[in-house]
Amino acid sequence: MITRNTLLAWAALVLVLMGGVMPAAYDSATQPLNVKEKLVDVEGCRLYFTWIPGNDTIVLLEAGGGMDSTVWKQIAATVARKTGATVLSYDRAGFGQSDLPDSPCRMDVETRWLHTGLERLGLDKNLVLVGHSYGGWMIRLFASMYPEQVRGMVFVDPFSVELVDLLGVDYLDNHPMAGKLPFDTSHPEKLNKFQKAAVRMVGDGLGPKVKLMRKAVLPKGIPIRLITSRQRFMPQMNEQEAWWKAHQQIAAGNPDIVLVEATKSGHMVPMTEPDLIIDQIAEVIQESKR
Repeated sequence: MITRNTLLAWAALVLVLMGGVMPAAYDSATQPLNVKEKLVDVEGCRLYFTWIPGNDTIVLLEAGGGMDSTVWKQIAATVARKTGATVLSYDRAGFGQSDLPDSPCRMDVETRWLHTGLERLGLDKNLVLVGHSYGGWMIRLFASMYPEQVRGMVFVDPFSVELVDLLGVDYLDNHPMAGKLPFDTSHPEKLNKFQKAAVRMVGDGLGPKVKLMRKAVLPKGIPIRLITSRQRFMPQMNEQEAWWKAHQQIAAGNPDIVLVEATKSGHMVPMTEPDLIIDQIAEVIQESKR
């Protein structure tokens, strides 16, 4: 029987779709936080946003494939206390508390939806983007579409075009930890919301997504971190080596990127080394103010 935990484990590895000086208000680790939440209608789809108000630096936390804003809860609170920034996360369409649209999943459209939601919340400026796994693709596209609003970025063990080039579209589309969904999709009417959202996310496979992402260009002159896991999590060693090599290629091709090793982690760095992510976010915020 396929459980929700099994699906989440798959989703976390999905390949197909694959913050300055701390103000006194955030001085204590036990300081109560004013957590806000709202469903924002964007082109007929309601997206769920949750945020901790702070200063005018906005840290946007983008979850991995199949995950939602809940994975960032503790990291968000610590970043808010440590940096004083406004820290925001959200559920992509179909996941968590957001609506499941009838329309196909298109990364550029969903990036536009995110931008519209941020505008309506008044949280669309001075952004530090943080993206895990598939979320790394999403922030890469967002920064390419809206470069003037991005001040810094932190990639957390991201999926990448570079990996696709190393392993191939067909290979990843048929990979059990990638495009091959771990449940029967032949009877859509029997699927739950999470399963339907996963099917929608996979869509037509990697081909259209890679074509779009090849055009995504990162802004120049902003501080960027790329956190790469160092513990093996892929089934085959050649796949794992390709994952690591892709990250090295990304960093080598951009002088703004600093490659940071998560030595104790496989793919789920937000769970195994949250402090590493928090420290890198804080450093990027400081550097962005220079």
